[in-house]
Amino acid sequence: MENVTPSAITNLTNTEPLSNMPENSLEVQVITIFLSLLICGVGIAGNIMVVLVVLRTKHMMTPTNCYLVSLAIADLIVLLAAGLPNISEVVSSWIYGYAGCLCITYLQYLGINVSSCSITAFTVERYIAICHSIKAQFICTVSRAKKIIACVWIFTSLYCIMWFFLVDIHEMVYANGVVVRCGYRVSRNLYMPIYFLDFTLFYVIPLVVATVLYGLIARILFMNPLPANLSERGNDSIHQGRTNSSVKVSCKSNKGAVSSRKQ
Repeated sequence: MENVTPSAITNLTNTEPLSNMPENSLEVQVITIFLSLLICGVGIAGNIMVVLVVLRTKHMMTPTNCYLVSLAIADLIVLLAAGLPNISEVVSSWIYGYAGCLCITYLQYLGINVSSCSITAFTVERYIAICHSIKAQFICTVSRAKKIIACVWIFTSLYCIMWFFLVDIHEMVYANGVVVRCGYRVSRNLYMPIYFLDFTLFYVIPLVVATVLYGLIARILFMNPLPANLSERGNDSIHQGRTNSSVKVSCKSNKGAVSSRKQ
């Protein structure tokens, strides 16, 4: 979405003489399109594979993988809504119309916000599973994970509805043509409270939660390390097992020899 405001458009239309339409060089267009297609192609293919593998394999339906599926779907939305429309804007102006402007902007913020919430839920689930393993058997279940994911999607879907009323398409008139852009409905300065709320809800709070919980996880792991001679203990147990079996065999042979002498 371009940072286009009505005031900027008024200045362009009232200025005489009008300036020429800005155009990207052929090299910039080719590099931008190539990189966009590469990133979007790899990202879309990878996330689709994650979703298909988890959903089609029964033993992989774990709470952790449920959050990963939610994150993969959110990333798919971001790639489709934010990556591909930029390719057309490099070559020409906005071609998706008014409805496309609203829907694509809505999907961009929806995917980003769902990704943040899914990562936060995944972090909490990992903390409970590692630091409270007994409670995790009753708390970290697939059904509970699905309910949490449903709440995340419902909340973010309702929260992002406001973007249907905050963006619009604008025509920027130049001396050699007209460029249509999808941008802000009013001045960008009026959006600062919304951006501050987004920054707090979907960046600051998840970052603080992840930092605290991963710090607690690291503390638990360092306080209860795995034994360094774990392999040595395994070798000792194998050696003891072999020794015991050899002792049993020798005892049986001795008993057989004694019985034969008695006879």
